[in-house]
Amino acid sequence: MKKLSVLALPVVLTLIGCGDPLGKDGLEEATAGSSMIEGEFSAEATVCSGSNKVYGIDVSYYQGTINWAAVKAAGKQFAIIRVSDGTGFLDPKFATNWKNAKAAGLTVGAYQFFRPSQDATAQADLLVNQLSAVGFGAGDIPPVIDVEVTSGVSSANIAARVNTWLQRVKSRTGRLPALYTSPGFWSGLGNPTPSPLPYMWVAHWGVSCPSLPPAWGRLRFWQYSATGSVSGISGNVDLDIYNGTLAELRGL
Repeated sequence: MKKLSVLALPVVLTLIGCGDPLGKDGLEEATAGSSMIEGEFSAEATVCSGSNKVYGIDVSYYQGTINWAAVKAAGKQFAIIRVSDGTGFLDPKFATNWKNAKAAGLTVGAYQFFRPSQDATAQADLLVNQLSAVGFGAGDIPPVIDVEVTSGVSSANIAARVNTWLQRVKSRTGRLPALYTSPGFWSGLGNPTPSPLPYMWVAHWGVSCPSLPPAWGRLRFWQYSATGSVSGISGNVDLDIYNGTLAELRGL
């Protein structure tokens, strides 16, 4: 990806995200509905990370069998693990990755690839039920909704269904969720402001400082590469930063 100007000028961004061919995951994420490969946005909210940073990764079954002790030894302190692609595909490695990452000493969380064409409450319930099964609790990273495809749904309906998901997950877990997206994709939806306003996990590669959609001023999570190399994992893996301390991350 080309580096973006820090000026508030329209630029073209190739969408980056959690689904093949946009990111790390299996083909099932690319087969249903359209994805917004390009979008325009104003880069007025370029935010750099501070001196306190926690390094991590996000994974799915696409990474195969992971040596989590080696990942930890390589300096990664957290992992966000896929639960499912909508309601139609449960990630077969979720429970194993959660258990083994935690046993290796990483702080863990989970994300769900959101299908706007599917029932938002059913998707939220599937994620919460899977988290309950692995013992999700205090100290774990809040649940994440991964929003990067339209599936033929209007922008207004996507925004409404994202809100339904966020409200359901917050109600059931007592935790404020996080939202993963790219600036270009979110701008293509009209830059809606979710309710409740989740933590932002911005996907923005190839830049020294990422751009945030207008509703957010605080950089939390930043996926800065989809082609990382980490000991214990064969092939590429997404690389992430939490902008803050590990204690803060565990207290979200």
